[in-house]
Amino acid sequence: MPNWCSNRMYFSGEPAQIAEIKRLASGAVTPFYRRATNEGIQLFLAGSAGLLQITENIRSEQCPGVTAAGRGAVSPENIAFTCWLTHLQNGVLLDEQNCLMLHELWLQSGTGQRRWEGLPDDVRETITVHFTAKRGDWCDIWGNEDVSVWWNRLCDNVLPEKTMPFDLLTVLPTRLDIEVNGFNGGVLNGVPSAYHWYTERYGVKWPCGYDLNISSQGDNFIQVDFDTPWCQPESDVVAELSRRFGCTLEHWYAEQGCNFCGWQLYERGELVDVLWGELEWSSPTDDDELPEVTGPAWIVDNVAHYGG
Repeated sequence: MPNWCSNRMYFSGEPAQIAEIKRLASGAVTPFYRRATNEGIQLFLAGSAGLLQITENIRSEQCPGVTAAGRGAVSPENIAFTCWLTHLQNGVLLDEQNCLMLHELWLQSGTGQRRWEGLPDDVRETITVHFTAKRGDWCDIWGNEDVSVWWNRLCDNVLPEKTMPFDLLTVLPTRLDIEVNGFNGGVLNGVPSAYHWYTERYGVKWPCGYDLNISSQGDNFIQVDFDTPWCQPESDVVAELSRRFGCTLEHWYAEQGCNFCGWQLYERGELVDVLWGELEWSSPTDDDELPEVTGPAWIVDNVAHYGG
């Protein structure tokens, strides 16, 4: 398990925007990117198994197997698949508008109507091979869901009503190819794993808030404490939070395992002030005493704990 970095964010702004931040903090946000990801995985498998074929002479360098069946009939289903594949190759961002567009392509492809019971044996075999290799990335890593149940769940395609607390993928959108490739990667050639993409774009490998607590709130402010693995979220994400909600945002963070701490102030998306340093510790004289954080003064009492 990682060391945990302790974060505190204090937002001040208009009441309507503070209410939206509270929804984000509690996970009461529709994660359209999750539906687009599931649809993308299913379309990827449909192409790999030959259920859908391209209508143009294009080749997927990222994964030649998805076009191995060659050109097919110029049908609405295959046209939709070909368009979707172009978006996959272009690494389309999974913002809400693009997710709705991708959903329409999934509907037009008819993939959701191809339930497991009606699939030919060779198609099932191809899907099962991919599923077995990517089970940990494409579904619950601790689950024992059978491939048939998983496939039919993709067909049902229920849009989640909630997401993880402080889901940063709803703040800065991820990419379709990244999500199909999965956390550990290995599906698409030349595409980063989600692990590498997340750590570069969001600063953390799991871009959401753990052990989140709304520690103070009012009509025009909200204070949120949460943990992230190893370090604080990337400043670009924090700036986007401030910009999107048109607010002032103070961000304190600390991680005692690597002995660092920091503070940043944003005004409507602009970074206007920053402090950074090492944690300062007491020097106990009694062997039974443990050292305590004594500074810097600007971090003391401004995080729920000091990480670790």
